[in-house]
Amino acid sequence: MLIKVFICVQSAIYLAFTAMDLLNASGSKTLKFAGMLLCLAFSAYLSASGGEKTVTWAIGFSLLADVLLLLLERYYAVGIGLFCVVQTVYFLRIYRANGHKAAIPARITAFLAAICVIAALKMMQPLNVLAVVYFTFFLCNVVQSYSIKNRLFSIGLCLFICCDVCVGLYSLPLADTVHALVGMGMWTFYLPSQVLITLSGREPDEQAA
Repeated sequence: MLIKVFICVQSAIYLAFTAMDLLNASGSKTLKFAGMLLCLAFSAYLSASGGEKTVTWAIGFSLLADVLLLLLERYYAVGIGLFCVVQTVYFLRIYRANGHKAAIPARITAFLAAICVIAALKMMQPLNVLAVVYFTFFLCNVVQSYSIKNRLFSIGLCLFICCDVCVGLYSLPLADTVHALVGMGMWTFYLPSQVLITLSGREPDEQAA
């Protein structure tokens, strides 16, 4: 019953802030932050009821990053650093559940390839390097998440990375219409991703033999 209430309330929040963004109305940030607070509260409830505790830690760090990036709109390096912590927590969840397989060579290869790309584009600023660390680690988490038996978690991570693609596109010089679309796309993907990841923590992950 509580899960249905959680989904219904989050759906109402999602529809409300999406409509506000379409109408260029003020106040949508408050609703977005409320949606994340609700994810944290419900995840904590699930953890206390015997669910997967790593999810609550990750949602909590995501919420801290949202305070900096969404509400304050400053301290971007710290915000990205917090999201790196989030992905580290998700990595630990995957690592524990899939029989301690880390895919270290793939992670290093992805990072070095991305570094070569930003170096070729003459974009080797510290913030960009930190973003590369985050995104490549995240991408490997998305791929590896399919090695564990939790589809809500995998789909949630896929939506989460779609949000980050929108964030990256938003920073580029795009046409106004495209800029507006990717700006909306961030939260179009982000809150559903966090809802699915929250629900993925209903039961403790099974550890591979």
